[in-house]
Amino acid sequence: MALLFEARMLNIPYFVWPWRAKREPTDPSTAWLNLHARMSGRIKIHVAPGCKQSANRIELSSGTRAANMRETLDLIHGAAYEEGARLPLEPWRRPTEQEAASLIVAAAPGNMANSIAIVKLPGEFSSNVREALRSGSNESLKVNLLQPLRTICELGEPLQCIGPSKGPANLNTVTINRDIRRYNGLHVDNWDQLDLDSRHLATNRVCINIGEEDRYFLFLPLSLMDIASVLSEEMGPQWEPSGRYTLIGRQFMERFPNVPVVRCRLAPGEAYIAPTENLIHDGSSVGQSQIDEQFTVRGHIRPLASTTQSGAQPWSSS
Repeated sequence: MALLFEARMLNIPYFVWPWRAKREPTDPSTAWLNLHARMSGRIKIHVAPGCKQSANRIELSSGTRAANMRETLDLIHGAAYEEGARLPLEPWRRPTEQEAASLIVAAAPGNMANSIAIVKLPGEFSSNVREALRSGSNESLKVNLLQPLRTICELGEPLQCIGPSKGPANLNTVTINRDIRRYNGLHVDNWDQLDLDSRHLATNRVCINIGEEDRYFLFLPLSLMDIASVLSEEMGPQWEPSGRYTLIGRQFMERFPNVPVVRCRLAPGEAYIAPTENLIHDGSSVGQSQIDEQFTVRGHIRPLASTTQSGAQPWSSS
């Protein structure tokens, strides 16, 4: 029953799924576009023009894979991966023109339930600003974070400053399941504890890179709600979604291992705005040699339209 409800909620008839109606030989690296193009909740990326131009701002993995036995046994900075955790499959590559057109938009998104925005804090991200954000004091946050953010973002209530956090450098994924003290790999947040059919109403987050080096935001290019609908059609009326939504994501990645993970590079002072309650995602500190640091604020957050002047393509070199 949960399966049929989900399909109807998205206004997609259970018996008409276009990517199953006709299967033609295609390049497996880009075949996921057929699925992406037909989803009402496909994820789009907006890179604000104030962000640093980078030839590898956006990259795609070769799909996903399960954490191997070594990764679930060997401790990395005191923790191993959960059994069943899913990780990006290397190598990474730049998107094709067709993939970029499907993923990247120039205008600021209106619906943040299925959108990612990459923004930059106004002004120079100096060592003084970094130290002020590390301190976490109310006055420092007001002057150095909230006031600058409000010039480029709408910060809708309920607004909650999670604050600064830090972790080890050079990790494929960074999030630990605190209940079992293991890395959980690509996952879904559950701060709001909303039902599956209400995930589009959840709060999102802005996460600023306050470290010394670039870090990454990783995500699947489909919303959790669309992923559940795909699984419901694929697996039939006997399928019921797990109450732990990360397991829905894992089930999808096992069934569609060629769907790539999108990797967005974030320079110091840059941030992602993302619906992490409706998105399979994680952070990554791969390539770093120093501590990975970020500052997180949750709320109903969106980039202001005034920040969307046209600029260079975010995946082109400057």
